[in-house]
Amino acid sequence: MNKTRQERYEFIYGSTARKMEAAPARPEYEPSVQPKKKPAVRTKKKTTPQTKENQNKALEFDFAFIRALAAGIAVIAVVSFFYLSEQTKLEHQRAVVSAKKSELSTLMVENEDLNLEIEQSINLPAIQETAMKKYGMKKPAQNKVIAYDSKNVDYVRQYNKIPDSK
Repeated sequence: MNKTRQERYEFIYGSTARKMEAAPARPEYEPSVQPKKKPAVRTKKKTTPQTKENQNKALEFDFAFIRALAAGIAVIAVVSFFYLSEQTKLEHQRAVVSAKKSELSTLMVENEDLNLEIEQSINLPAIQETAMKKYGMKKPAQNKVIAYDSKNVDYVRQYNKIPDSK
């Protein structure tokens, strides 16, 4: 059994491969002839007191670890609380905006209805008759009327006195 390393691993040194010899045939043993092996007995390894002490230290929780863990949990709890409170505020604001939009649309519909009612209630002949009888107003003569062309028909702004027509 005293083989060299080269013989054990069948190394081939050099730049060319050599022909290998055929491996010797293994002798076949009959099962009845083979000796029975005894089961290996495990011996318990002895541990030194230093090793036991290191193992016990590894199993113990360190106070610094517990403090760091508690601080981490506290930070997570505070961030979660802040996030949930902001979400609640946001949902409340969305509800308020929705209610205000609904109120605005209701008021716009009411405003349109009132404008239509006002337009329908104006009776120009009745106003003209009241102005003539009650307040003594009369229609102006044709030469007293000054025509003014405006680009914006609904709105006129007066900056100076209107000139007298002659």
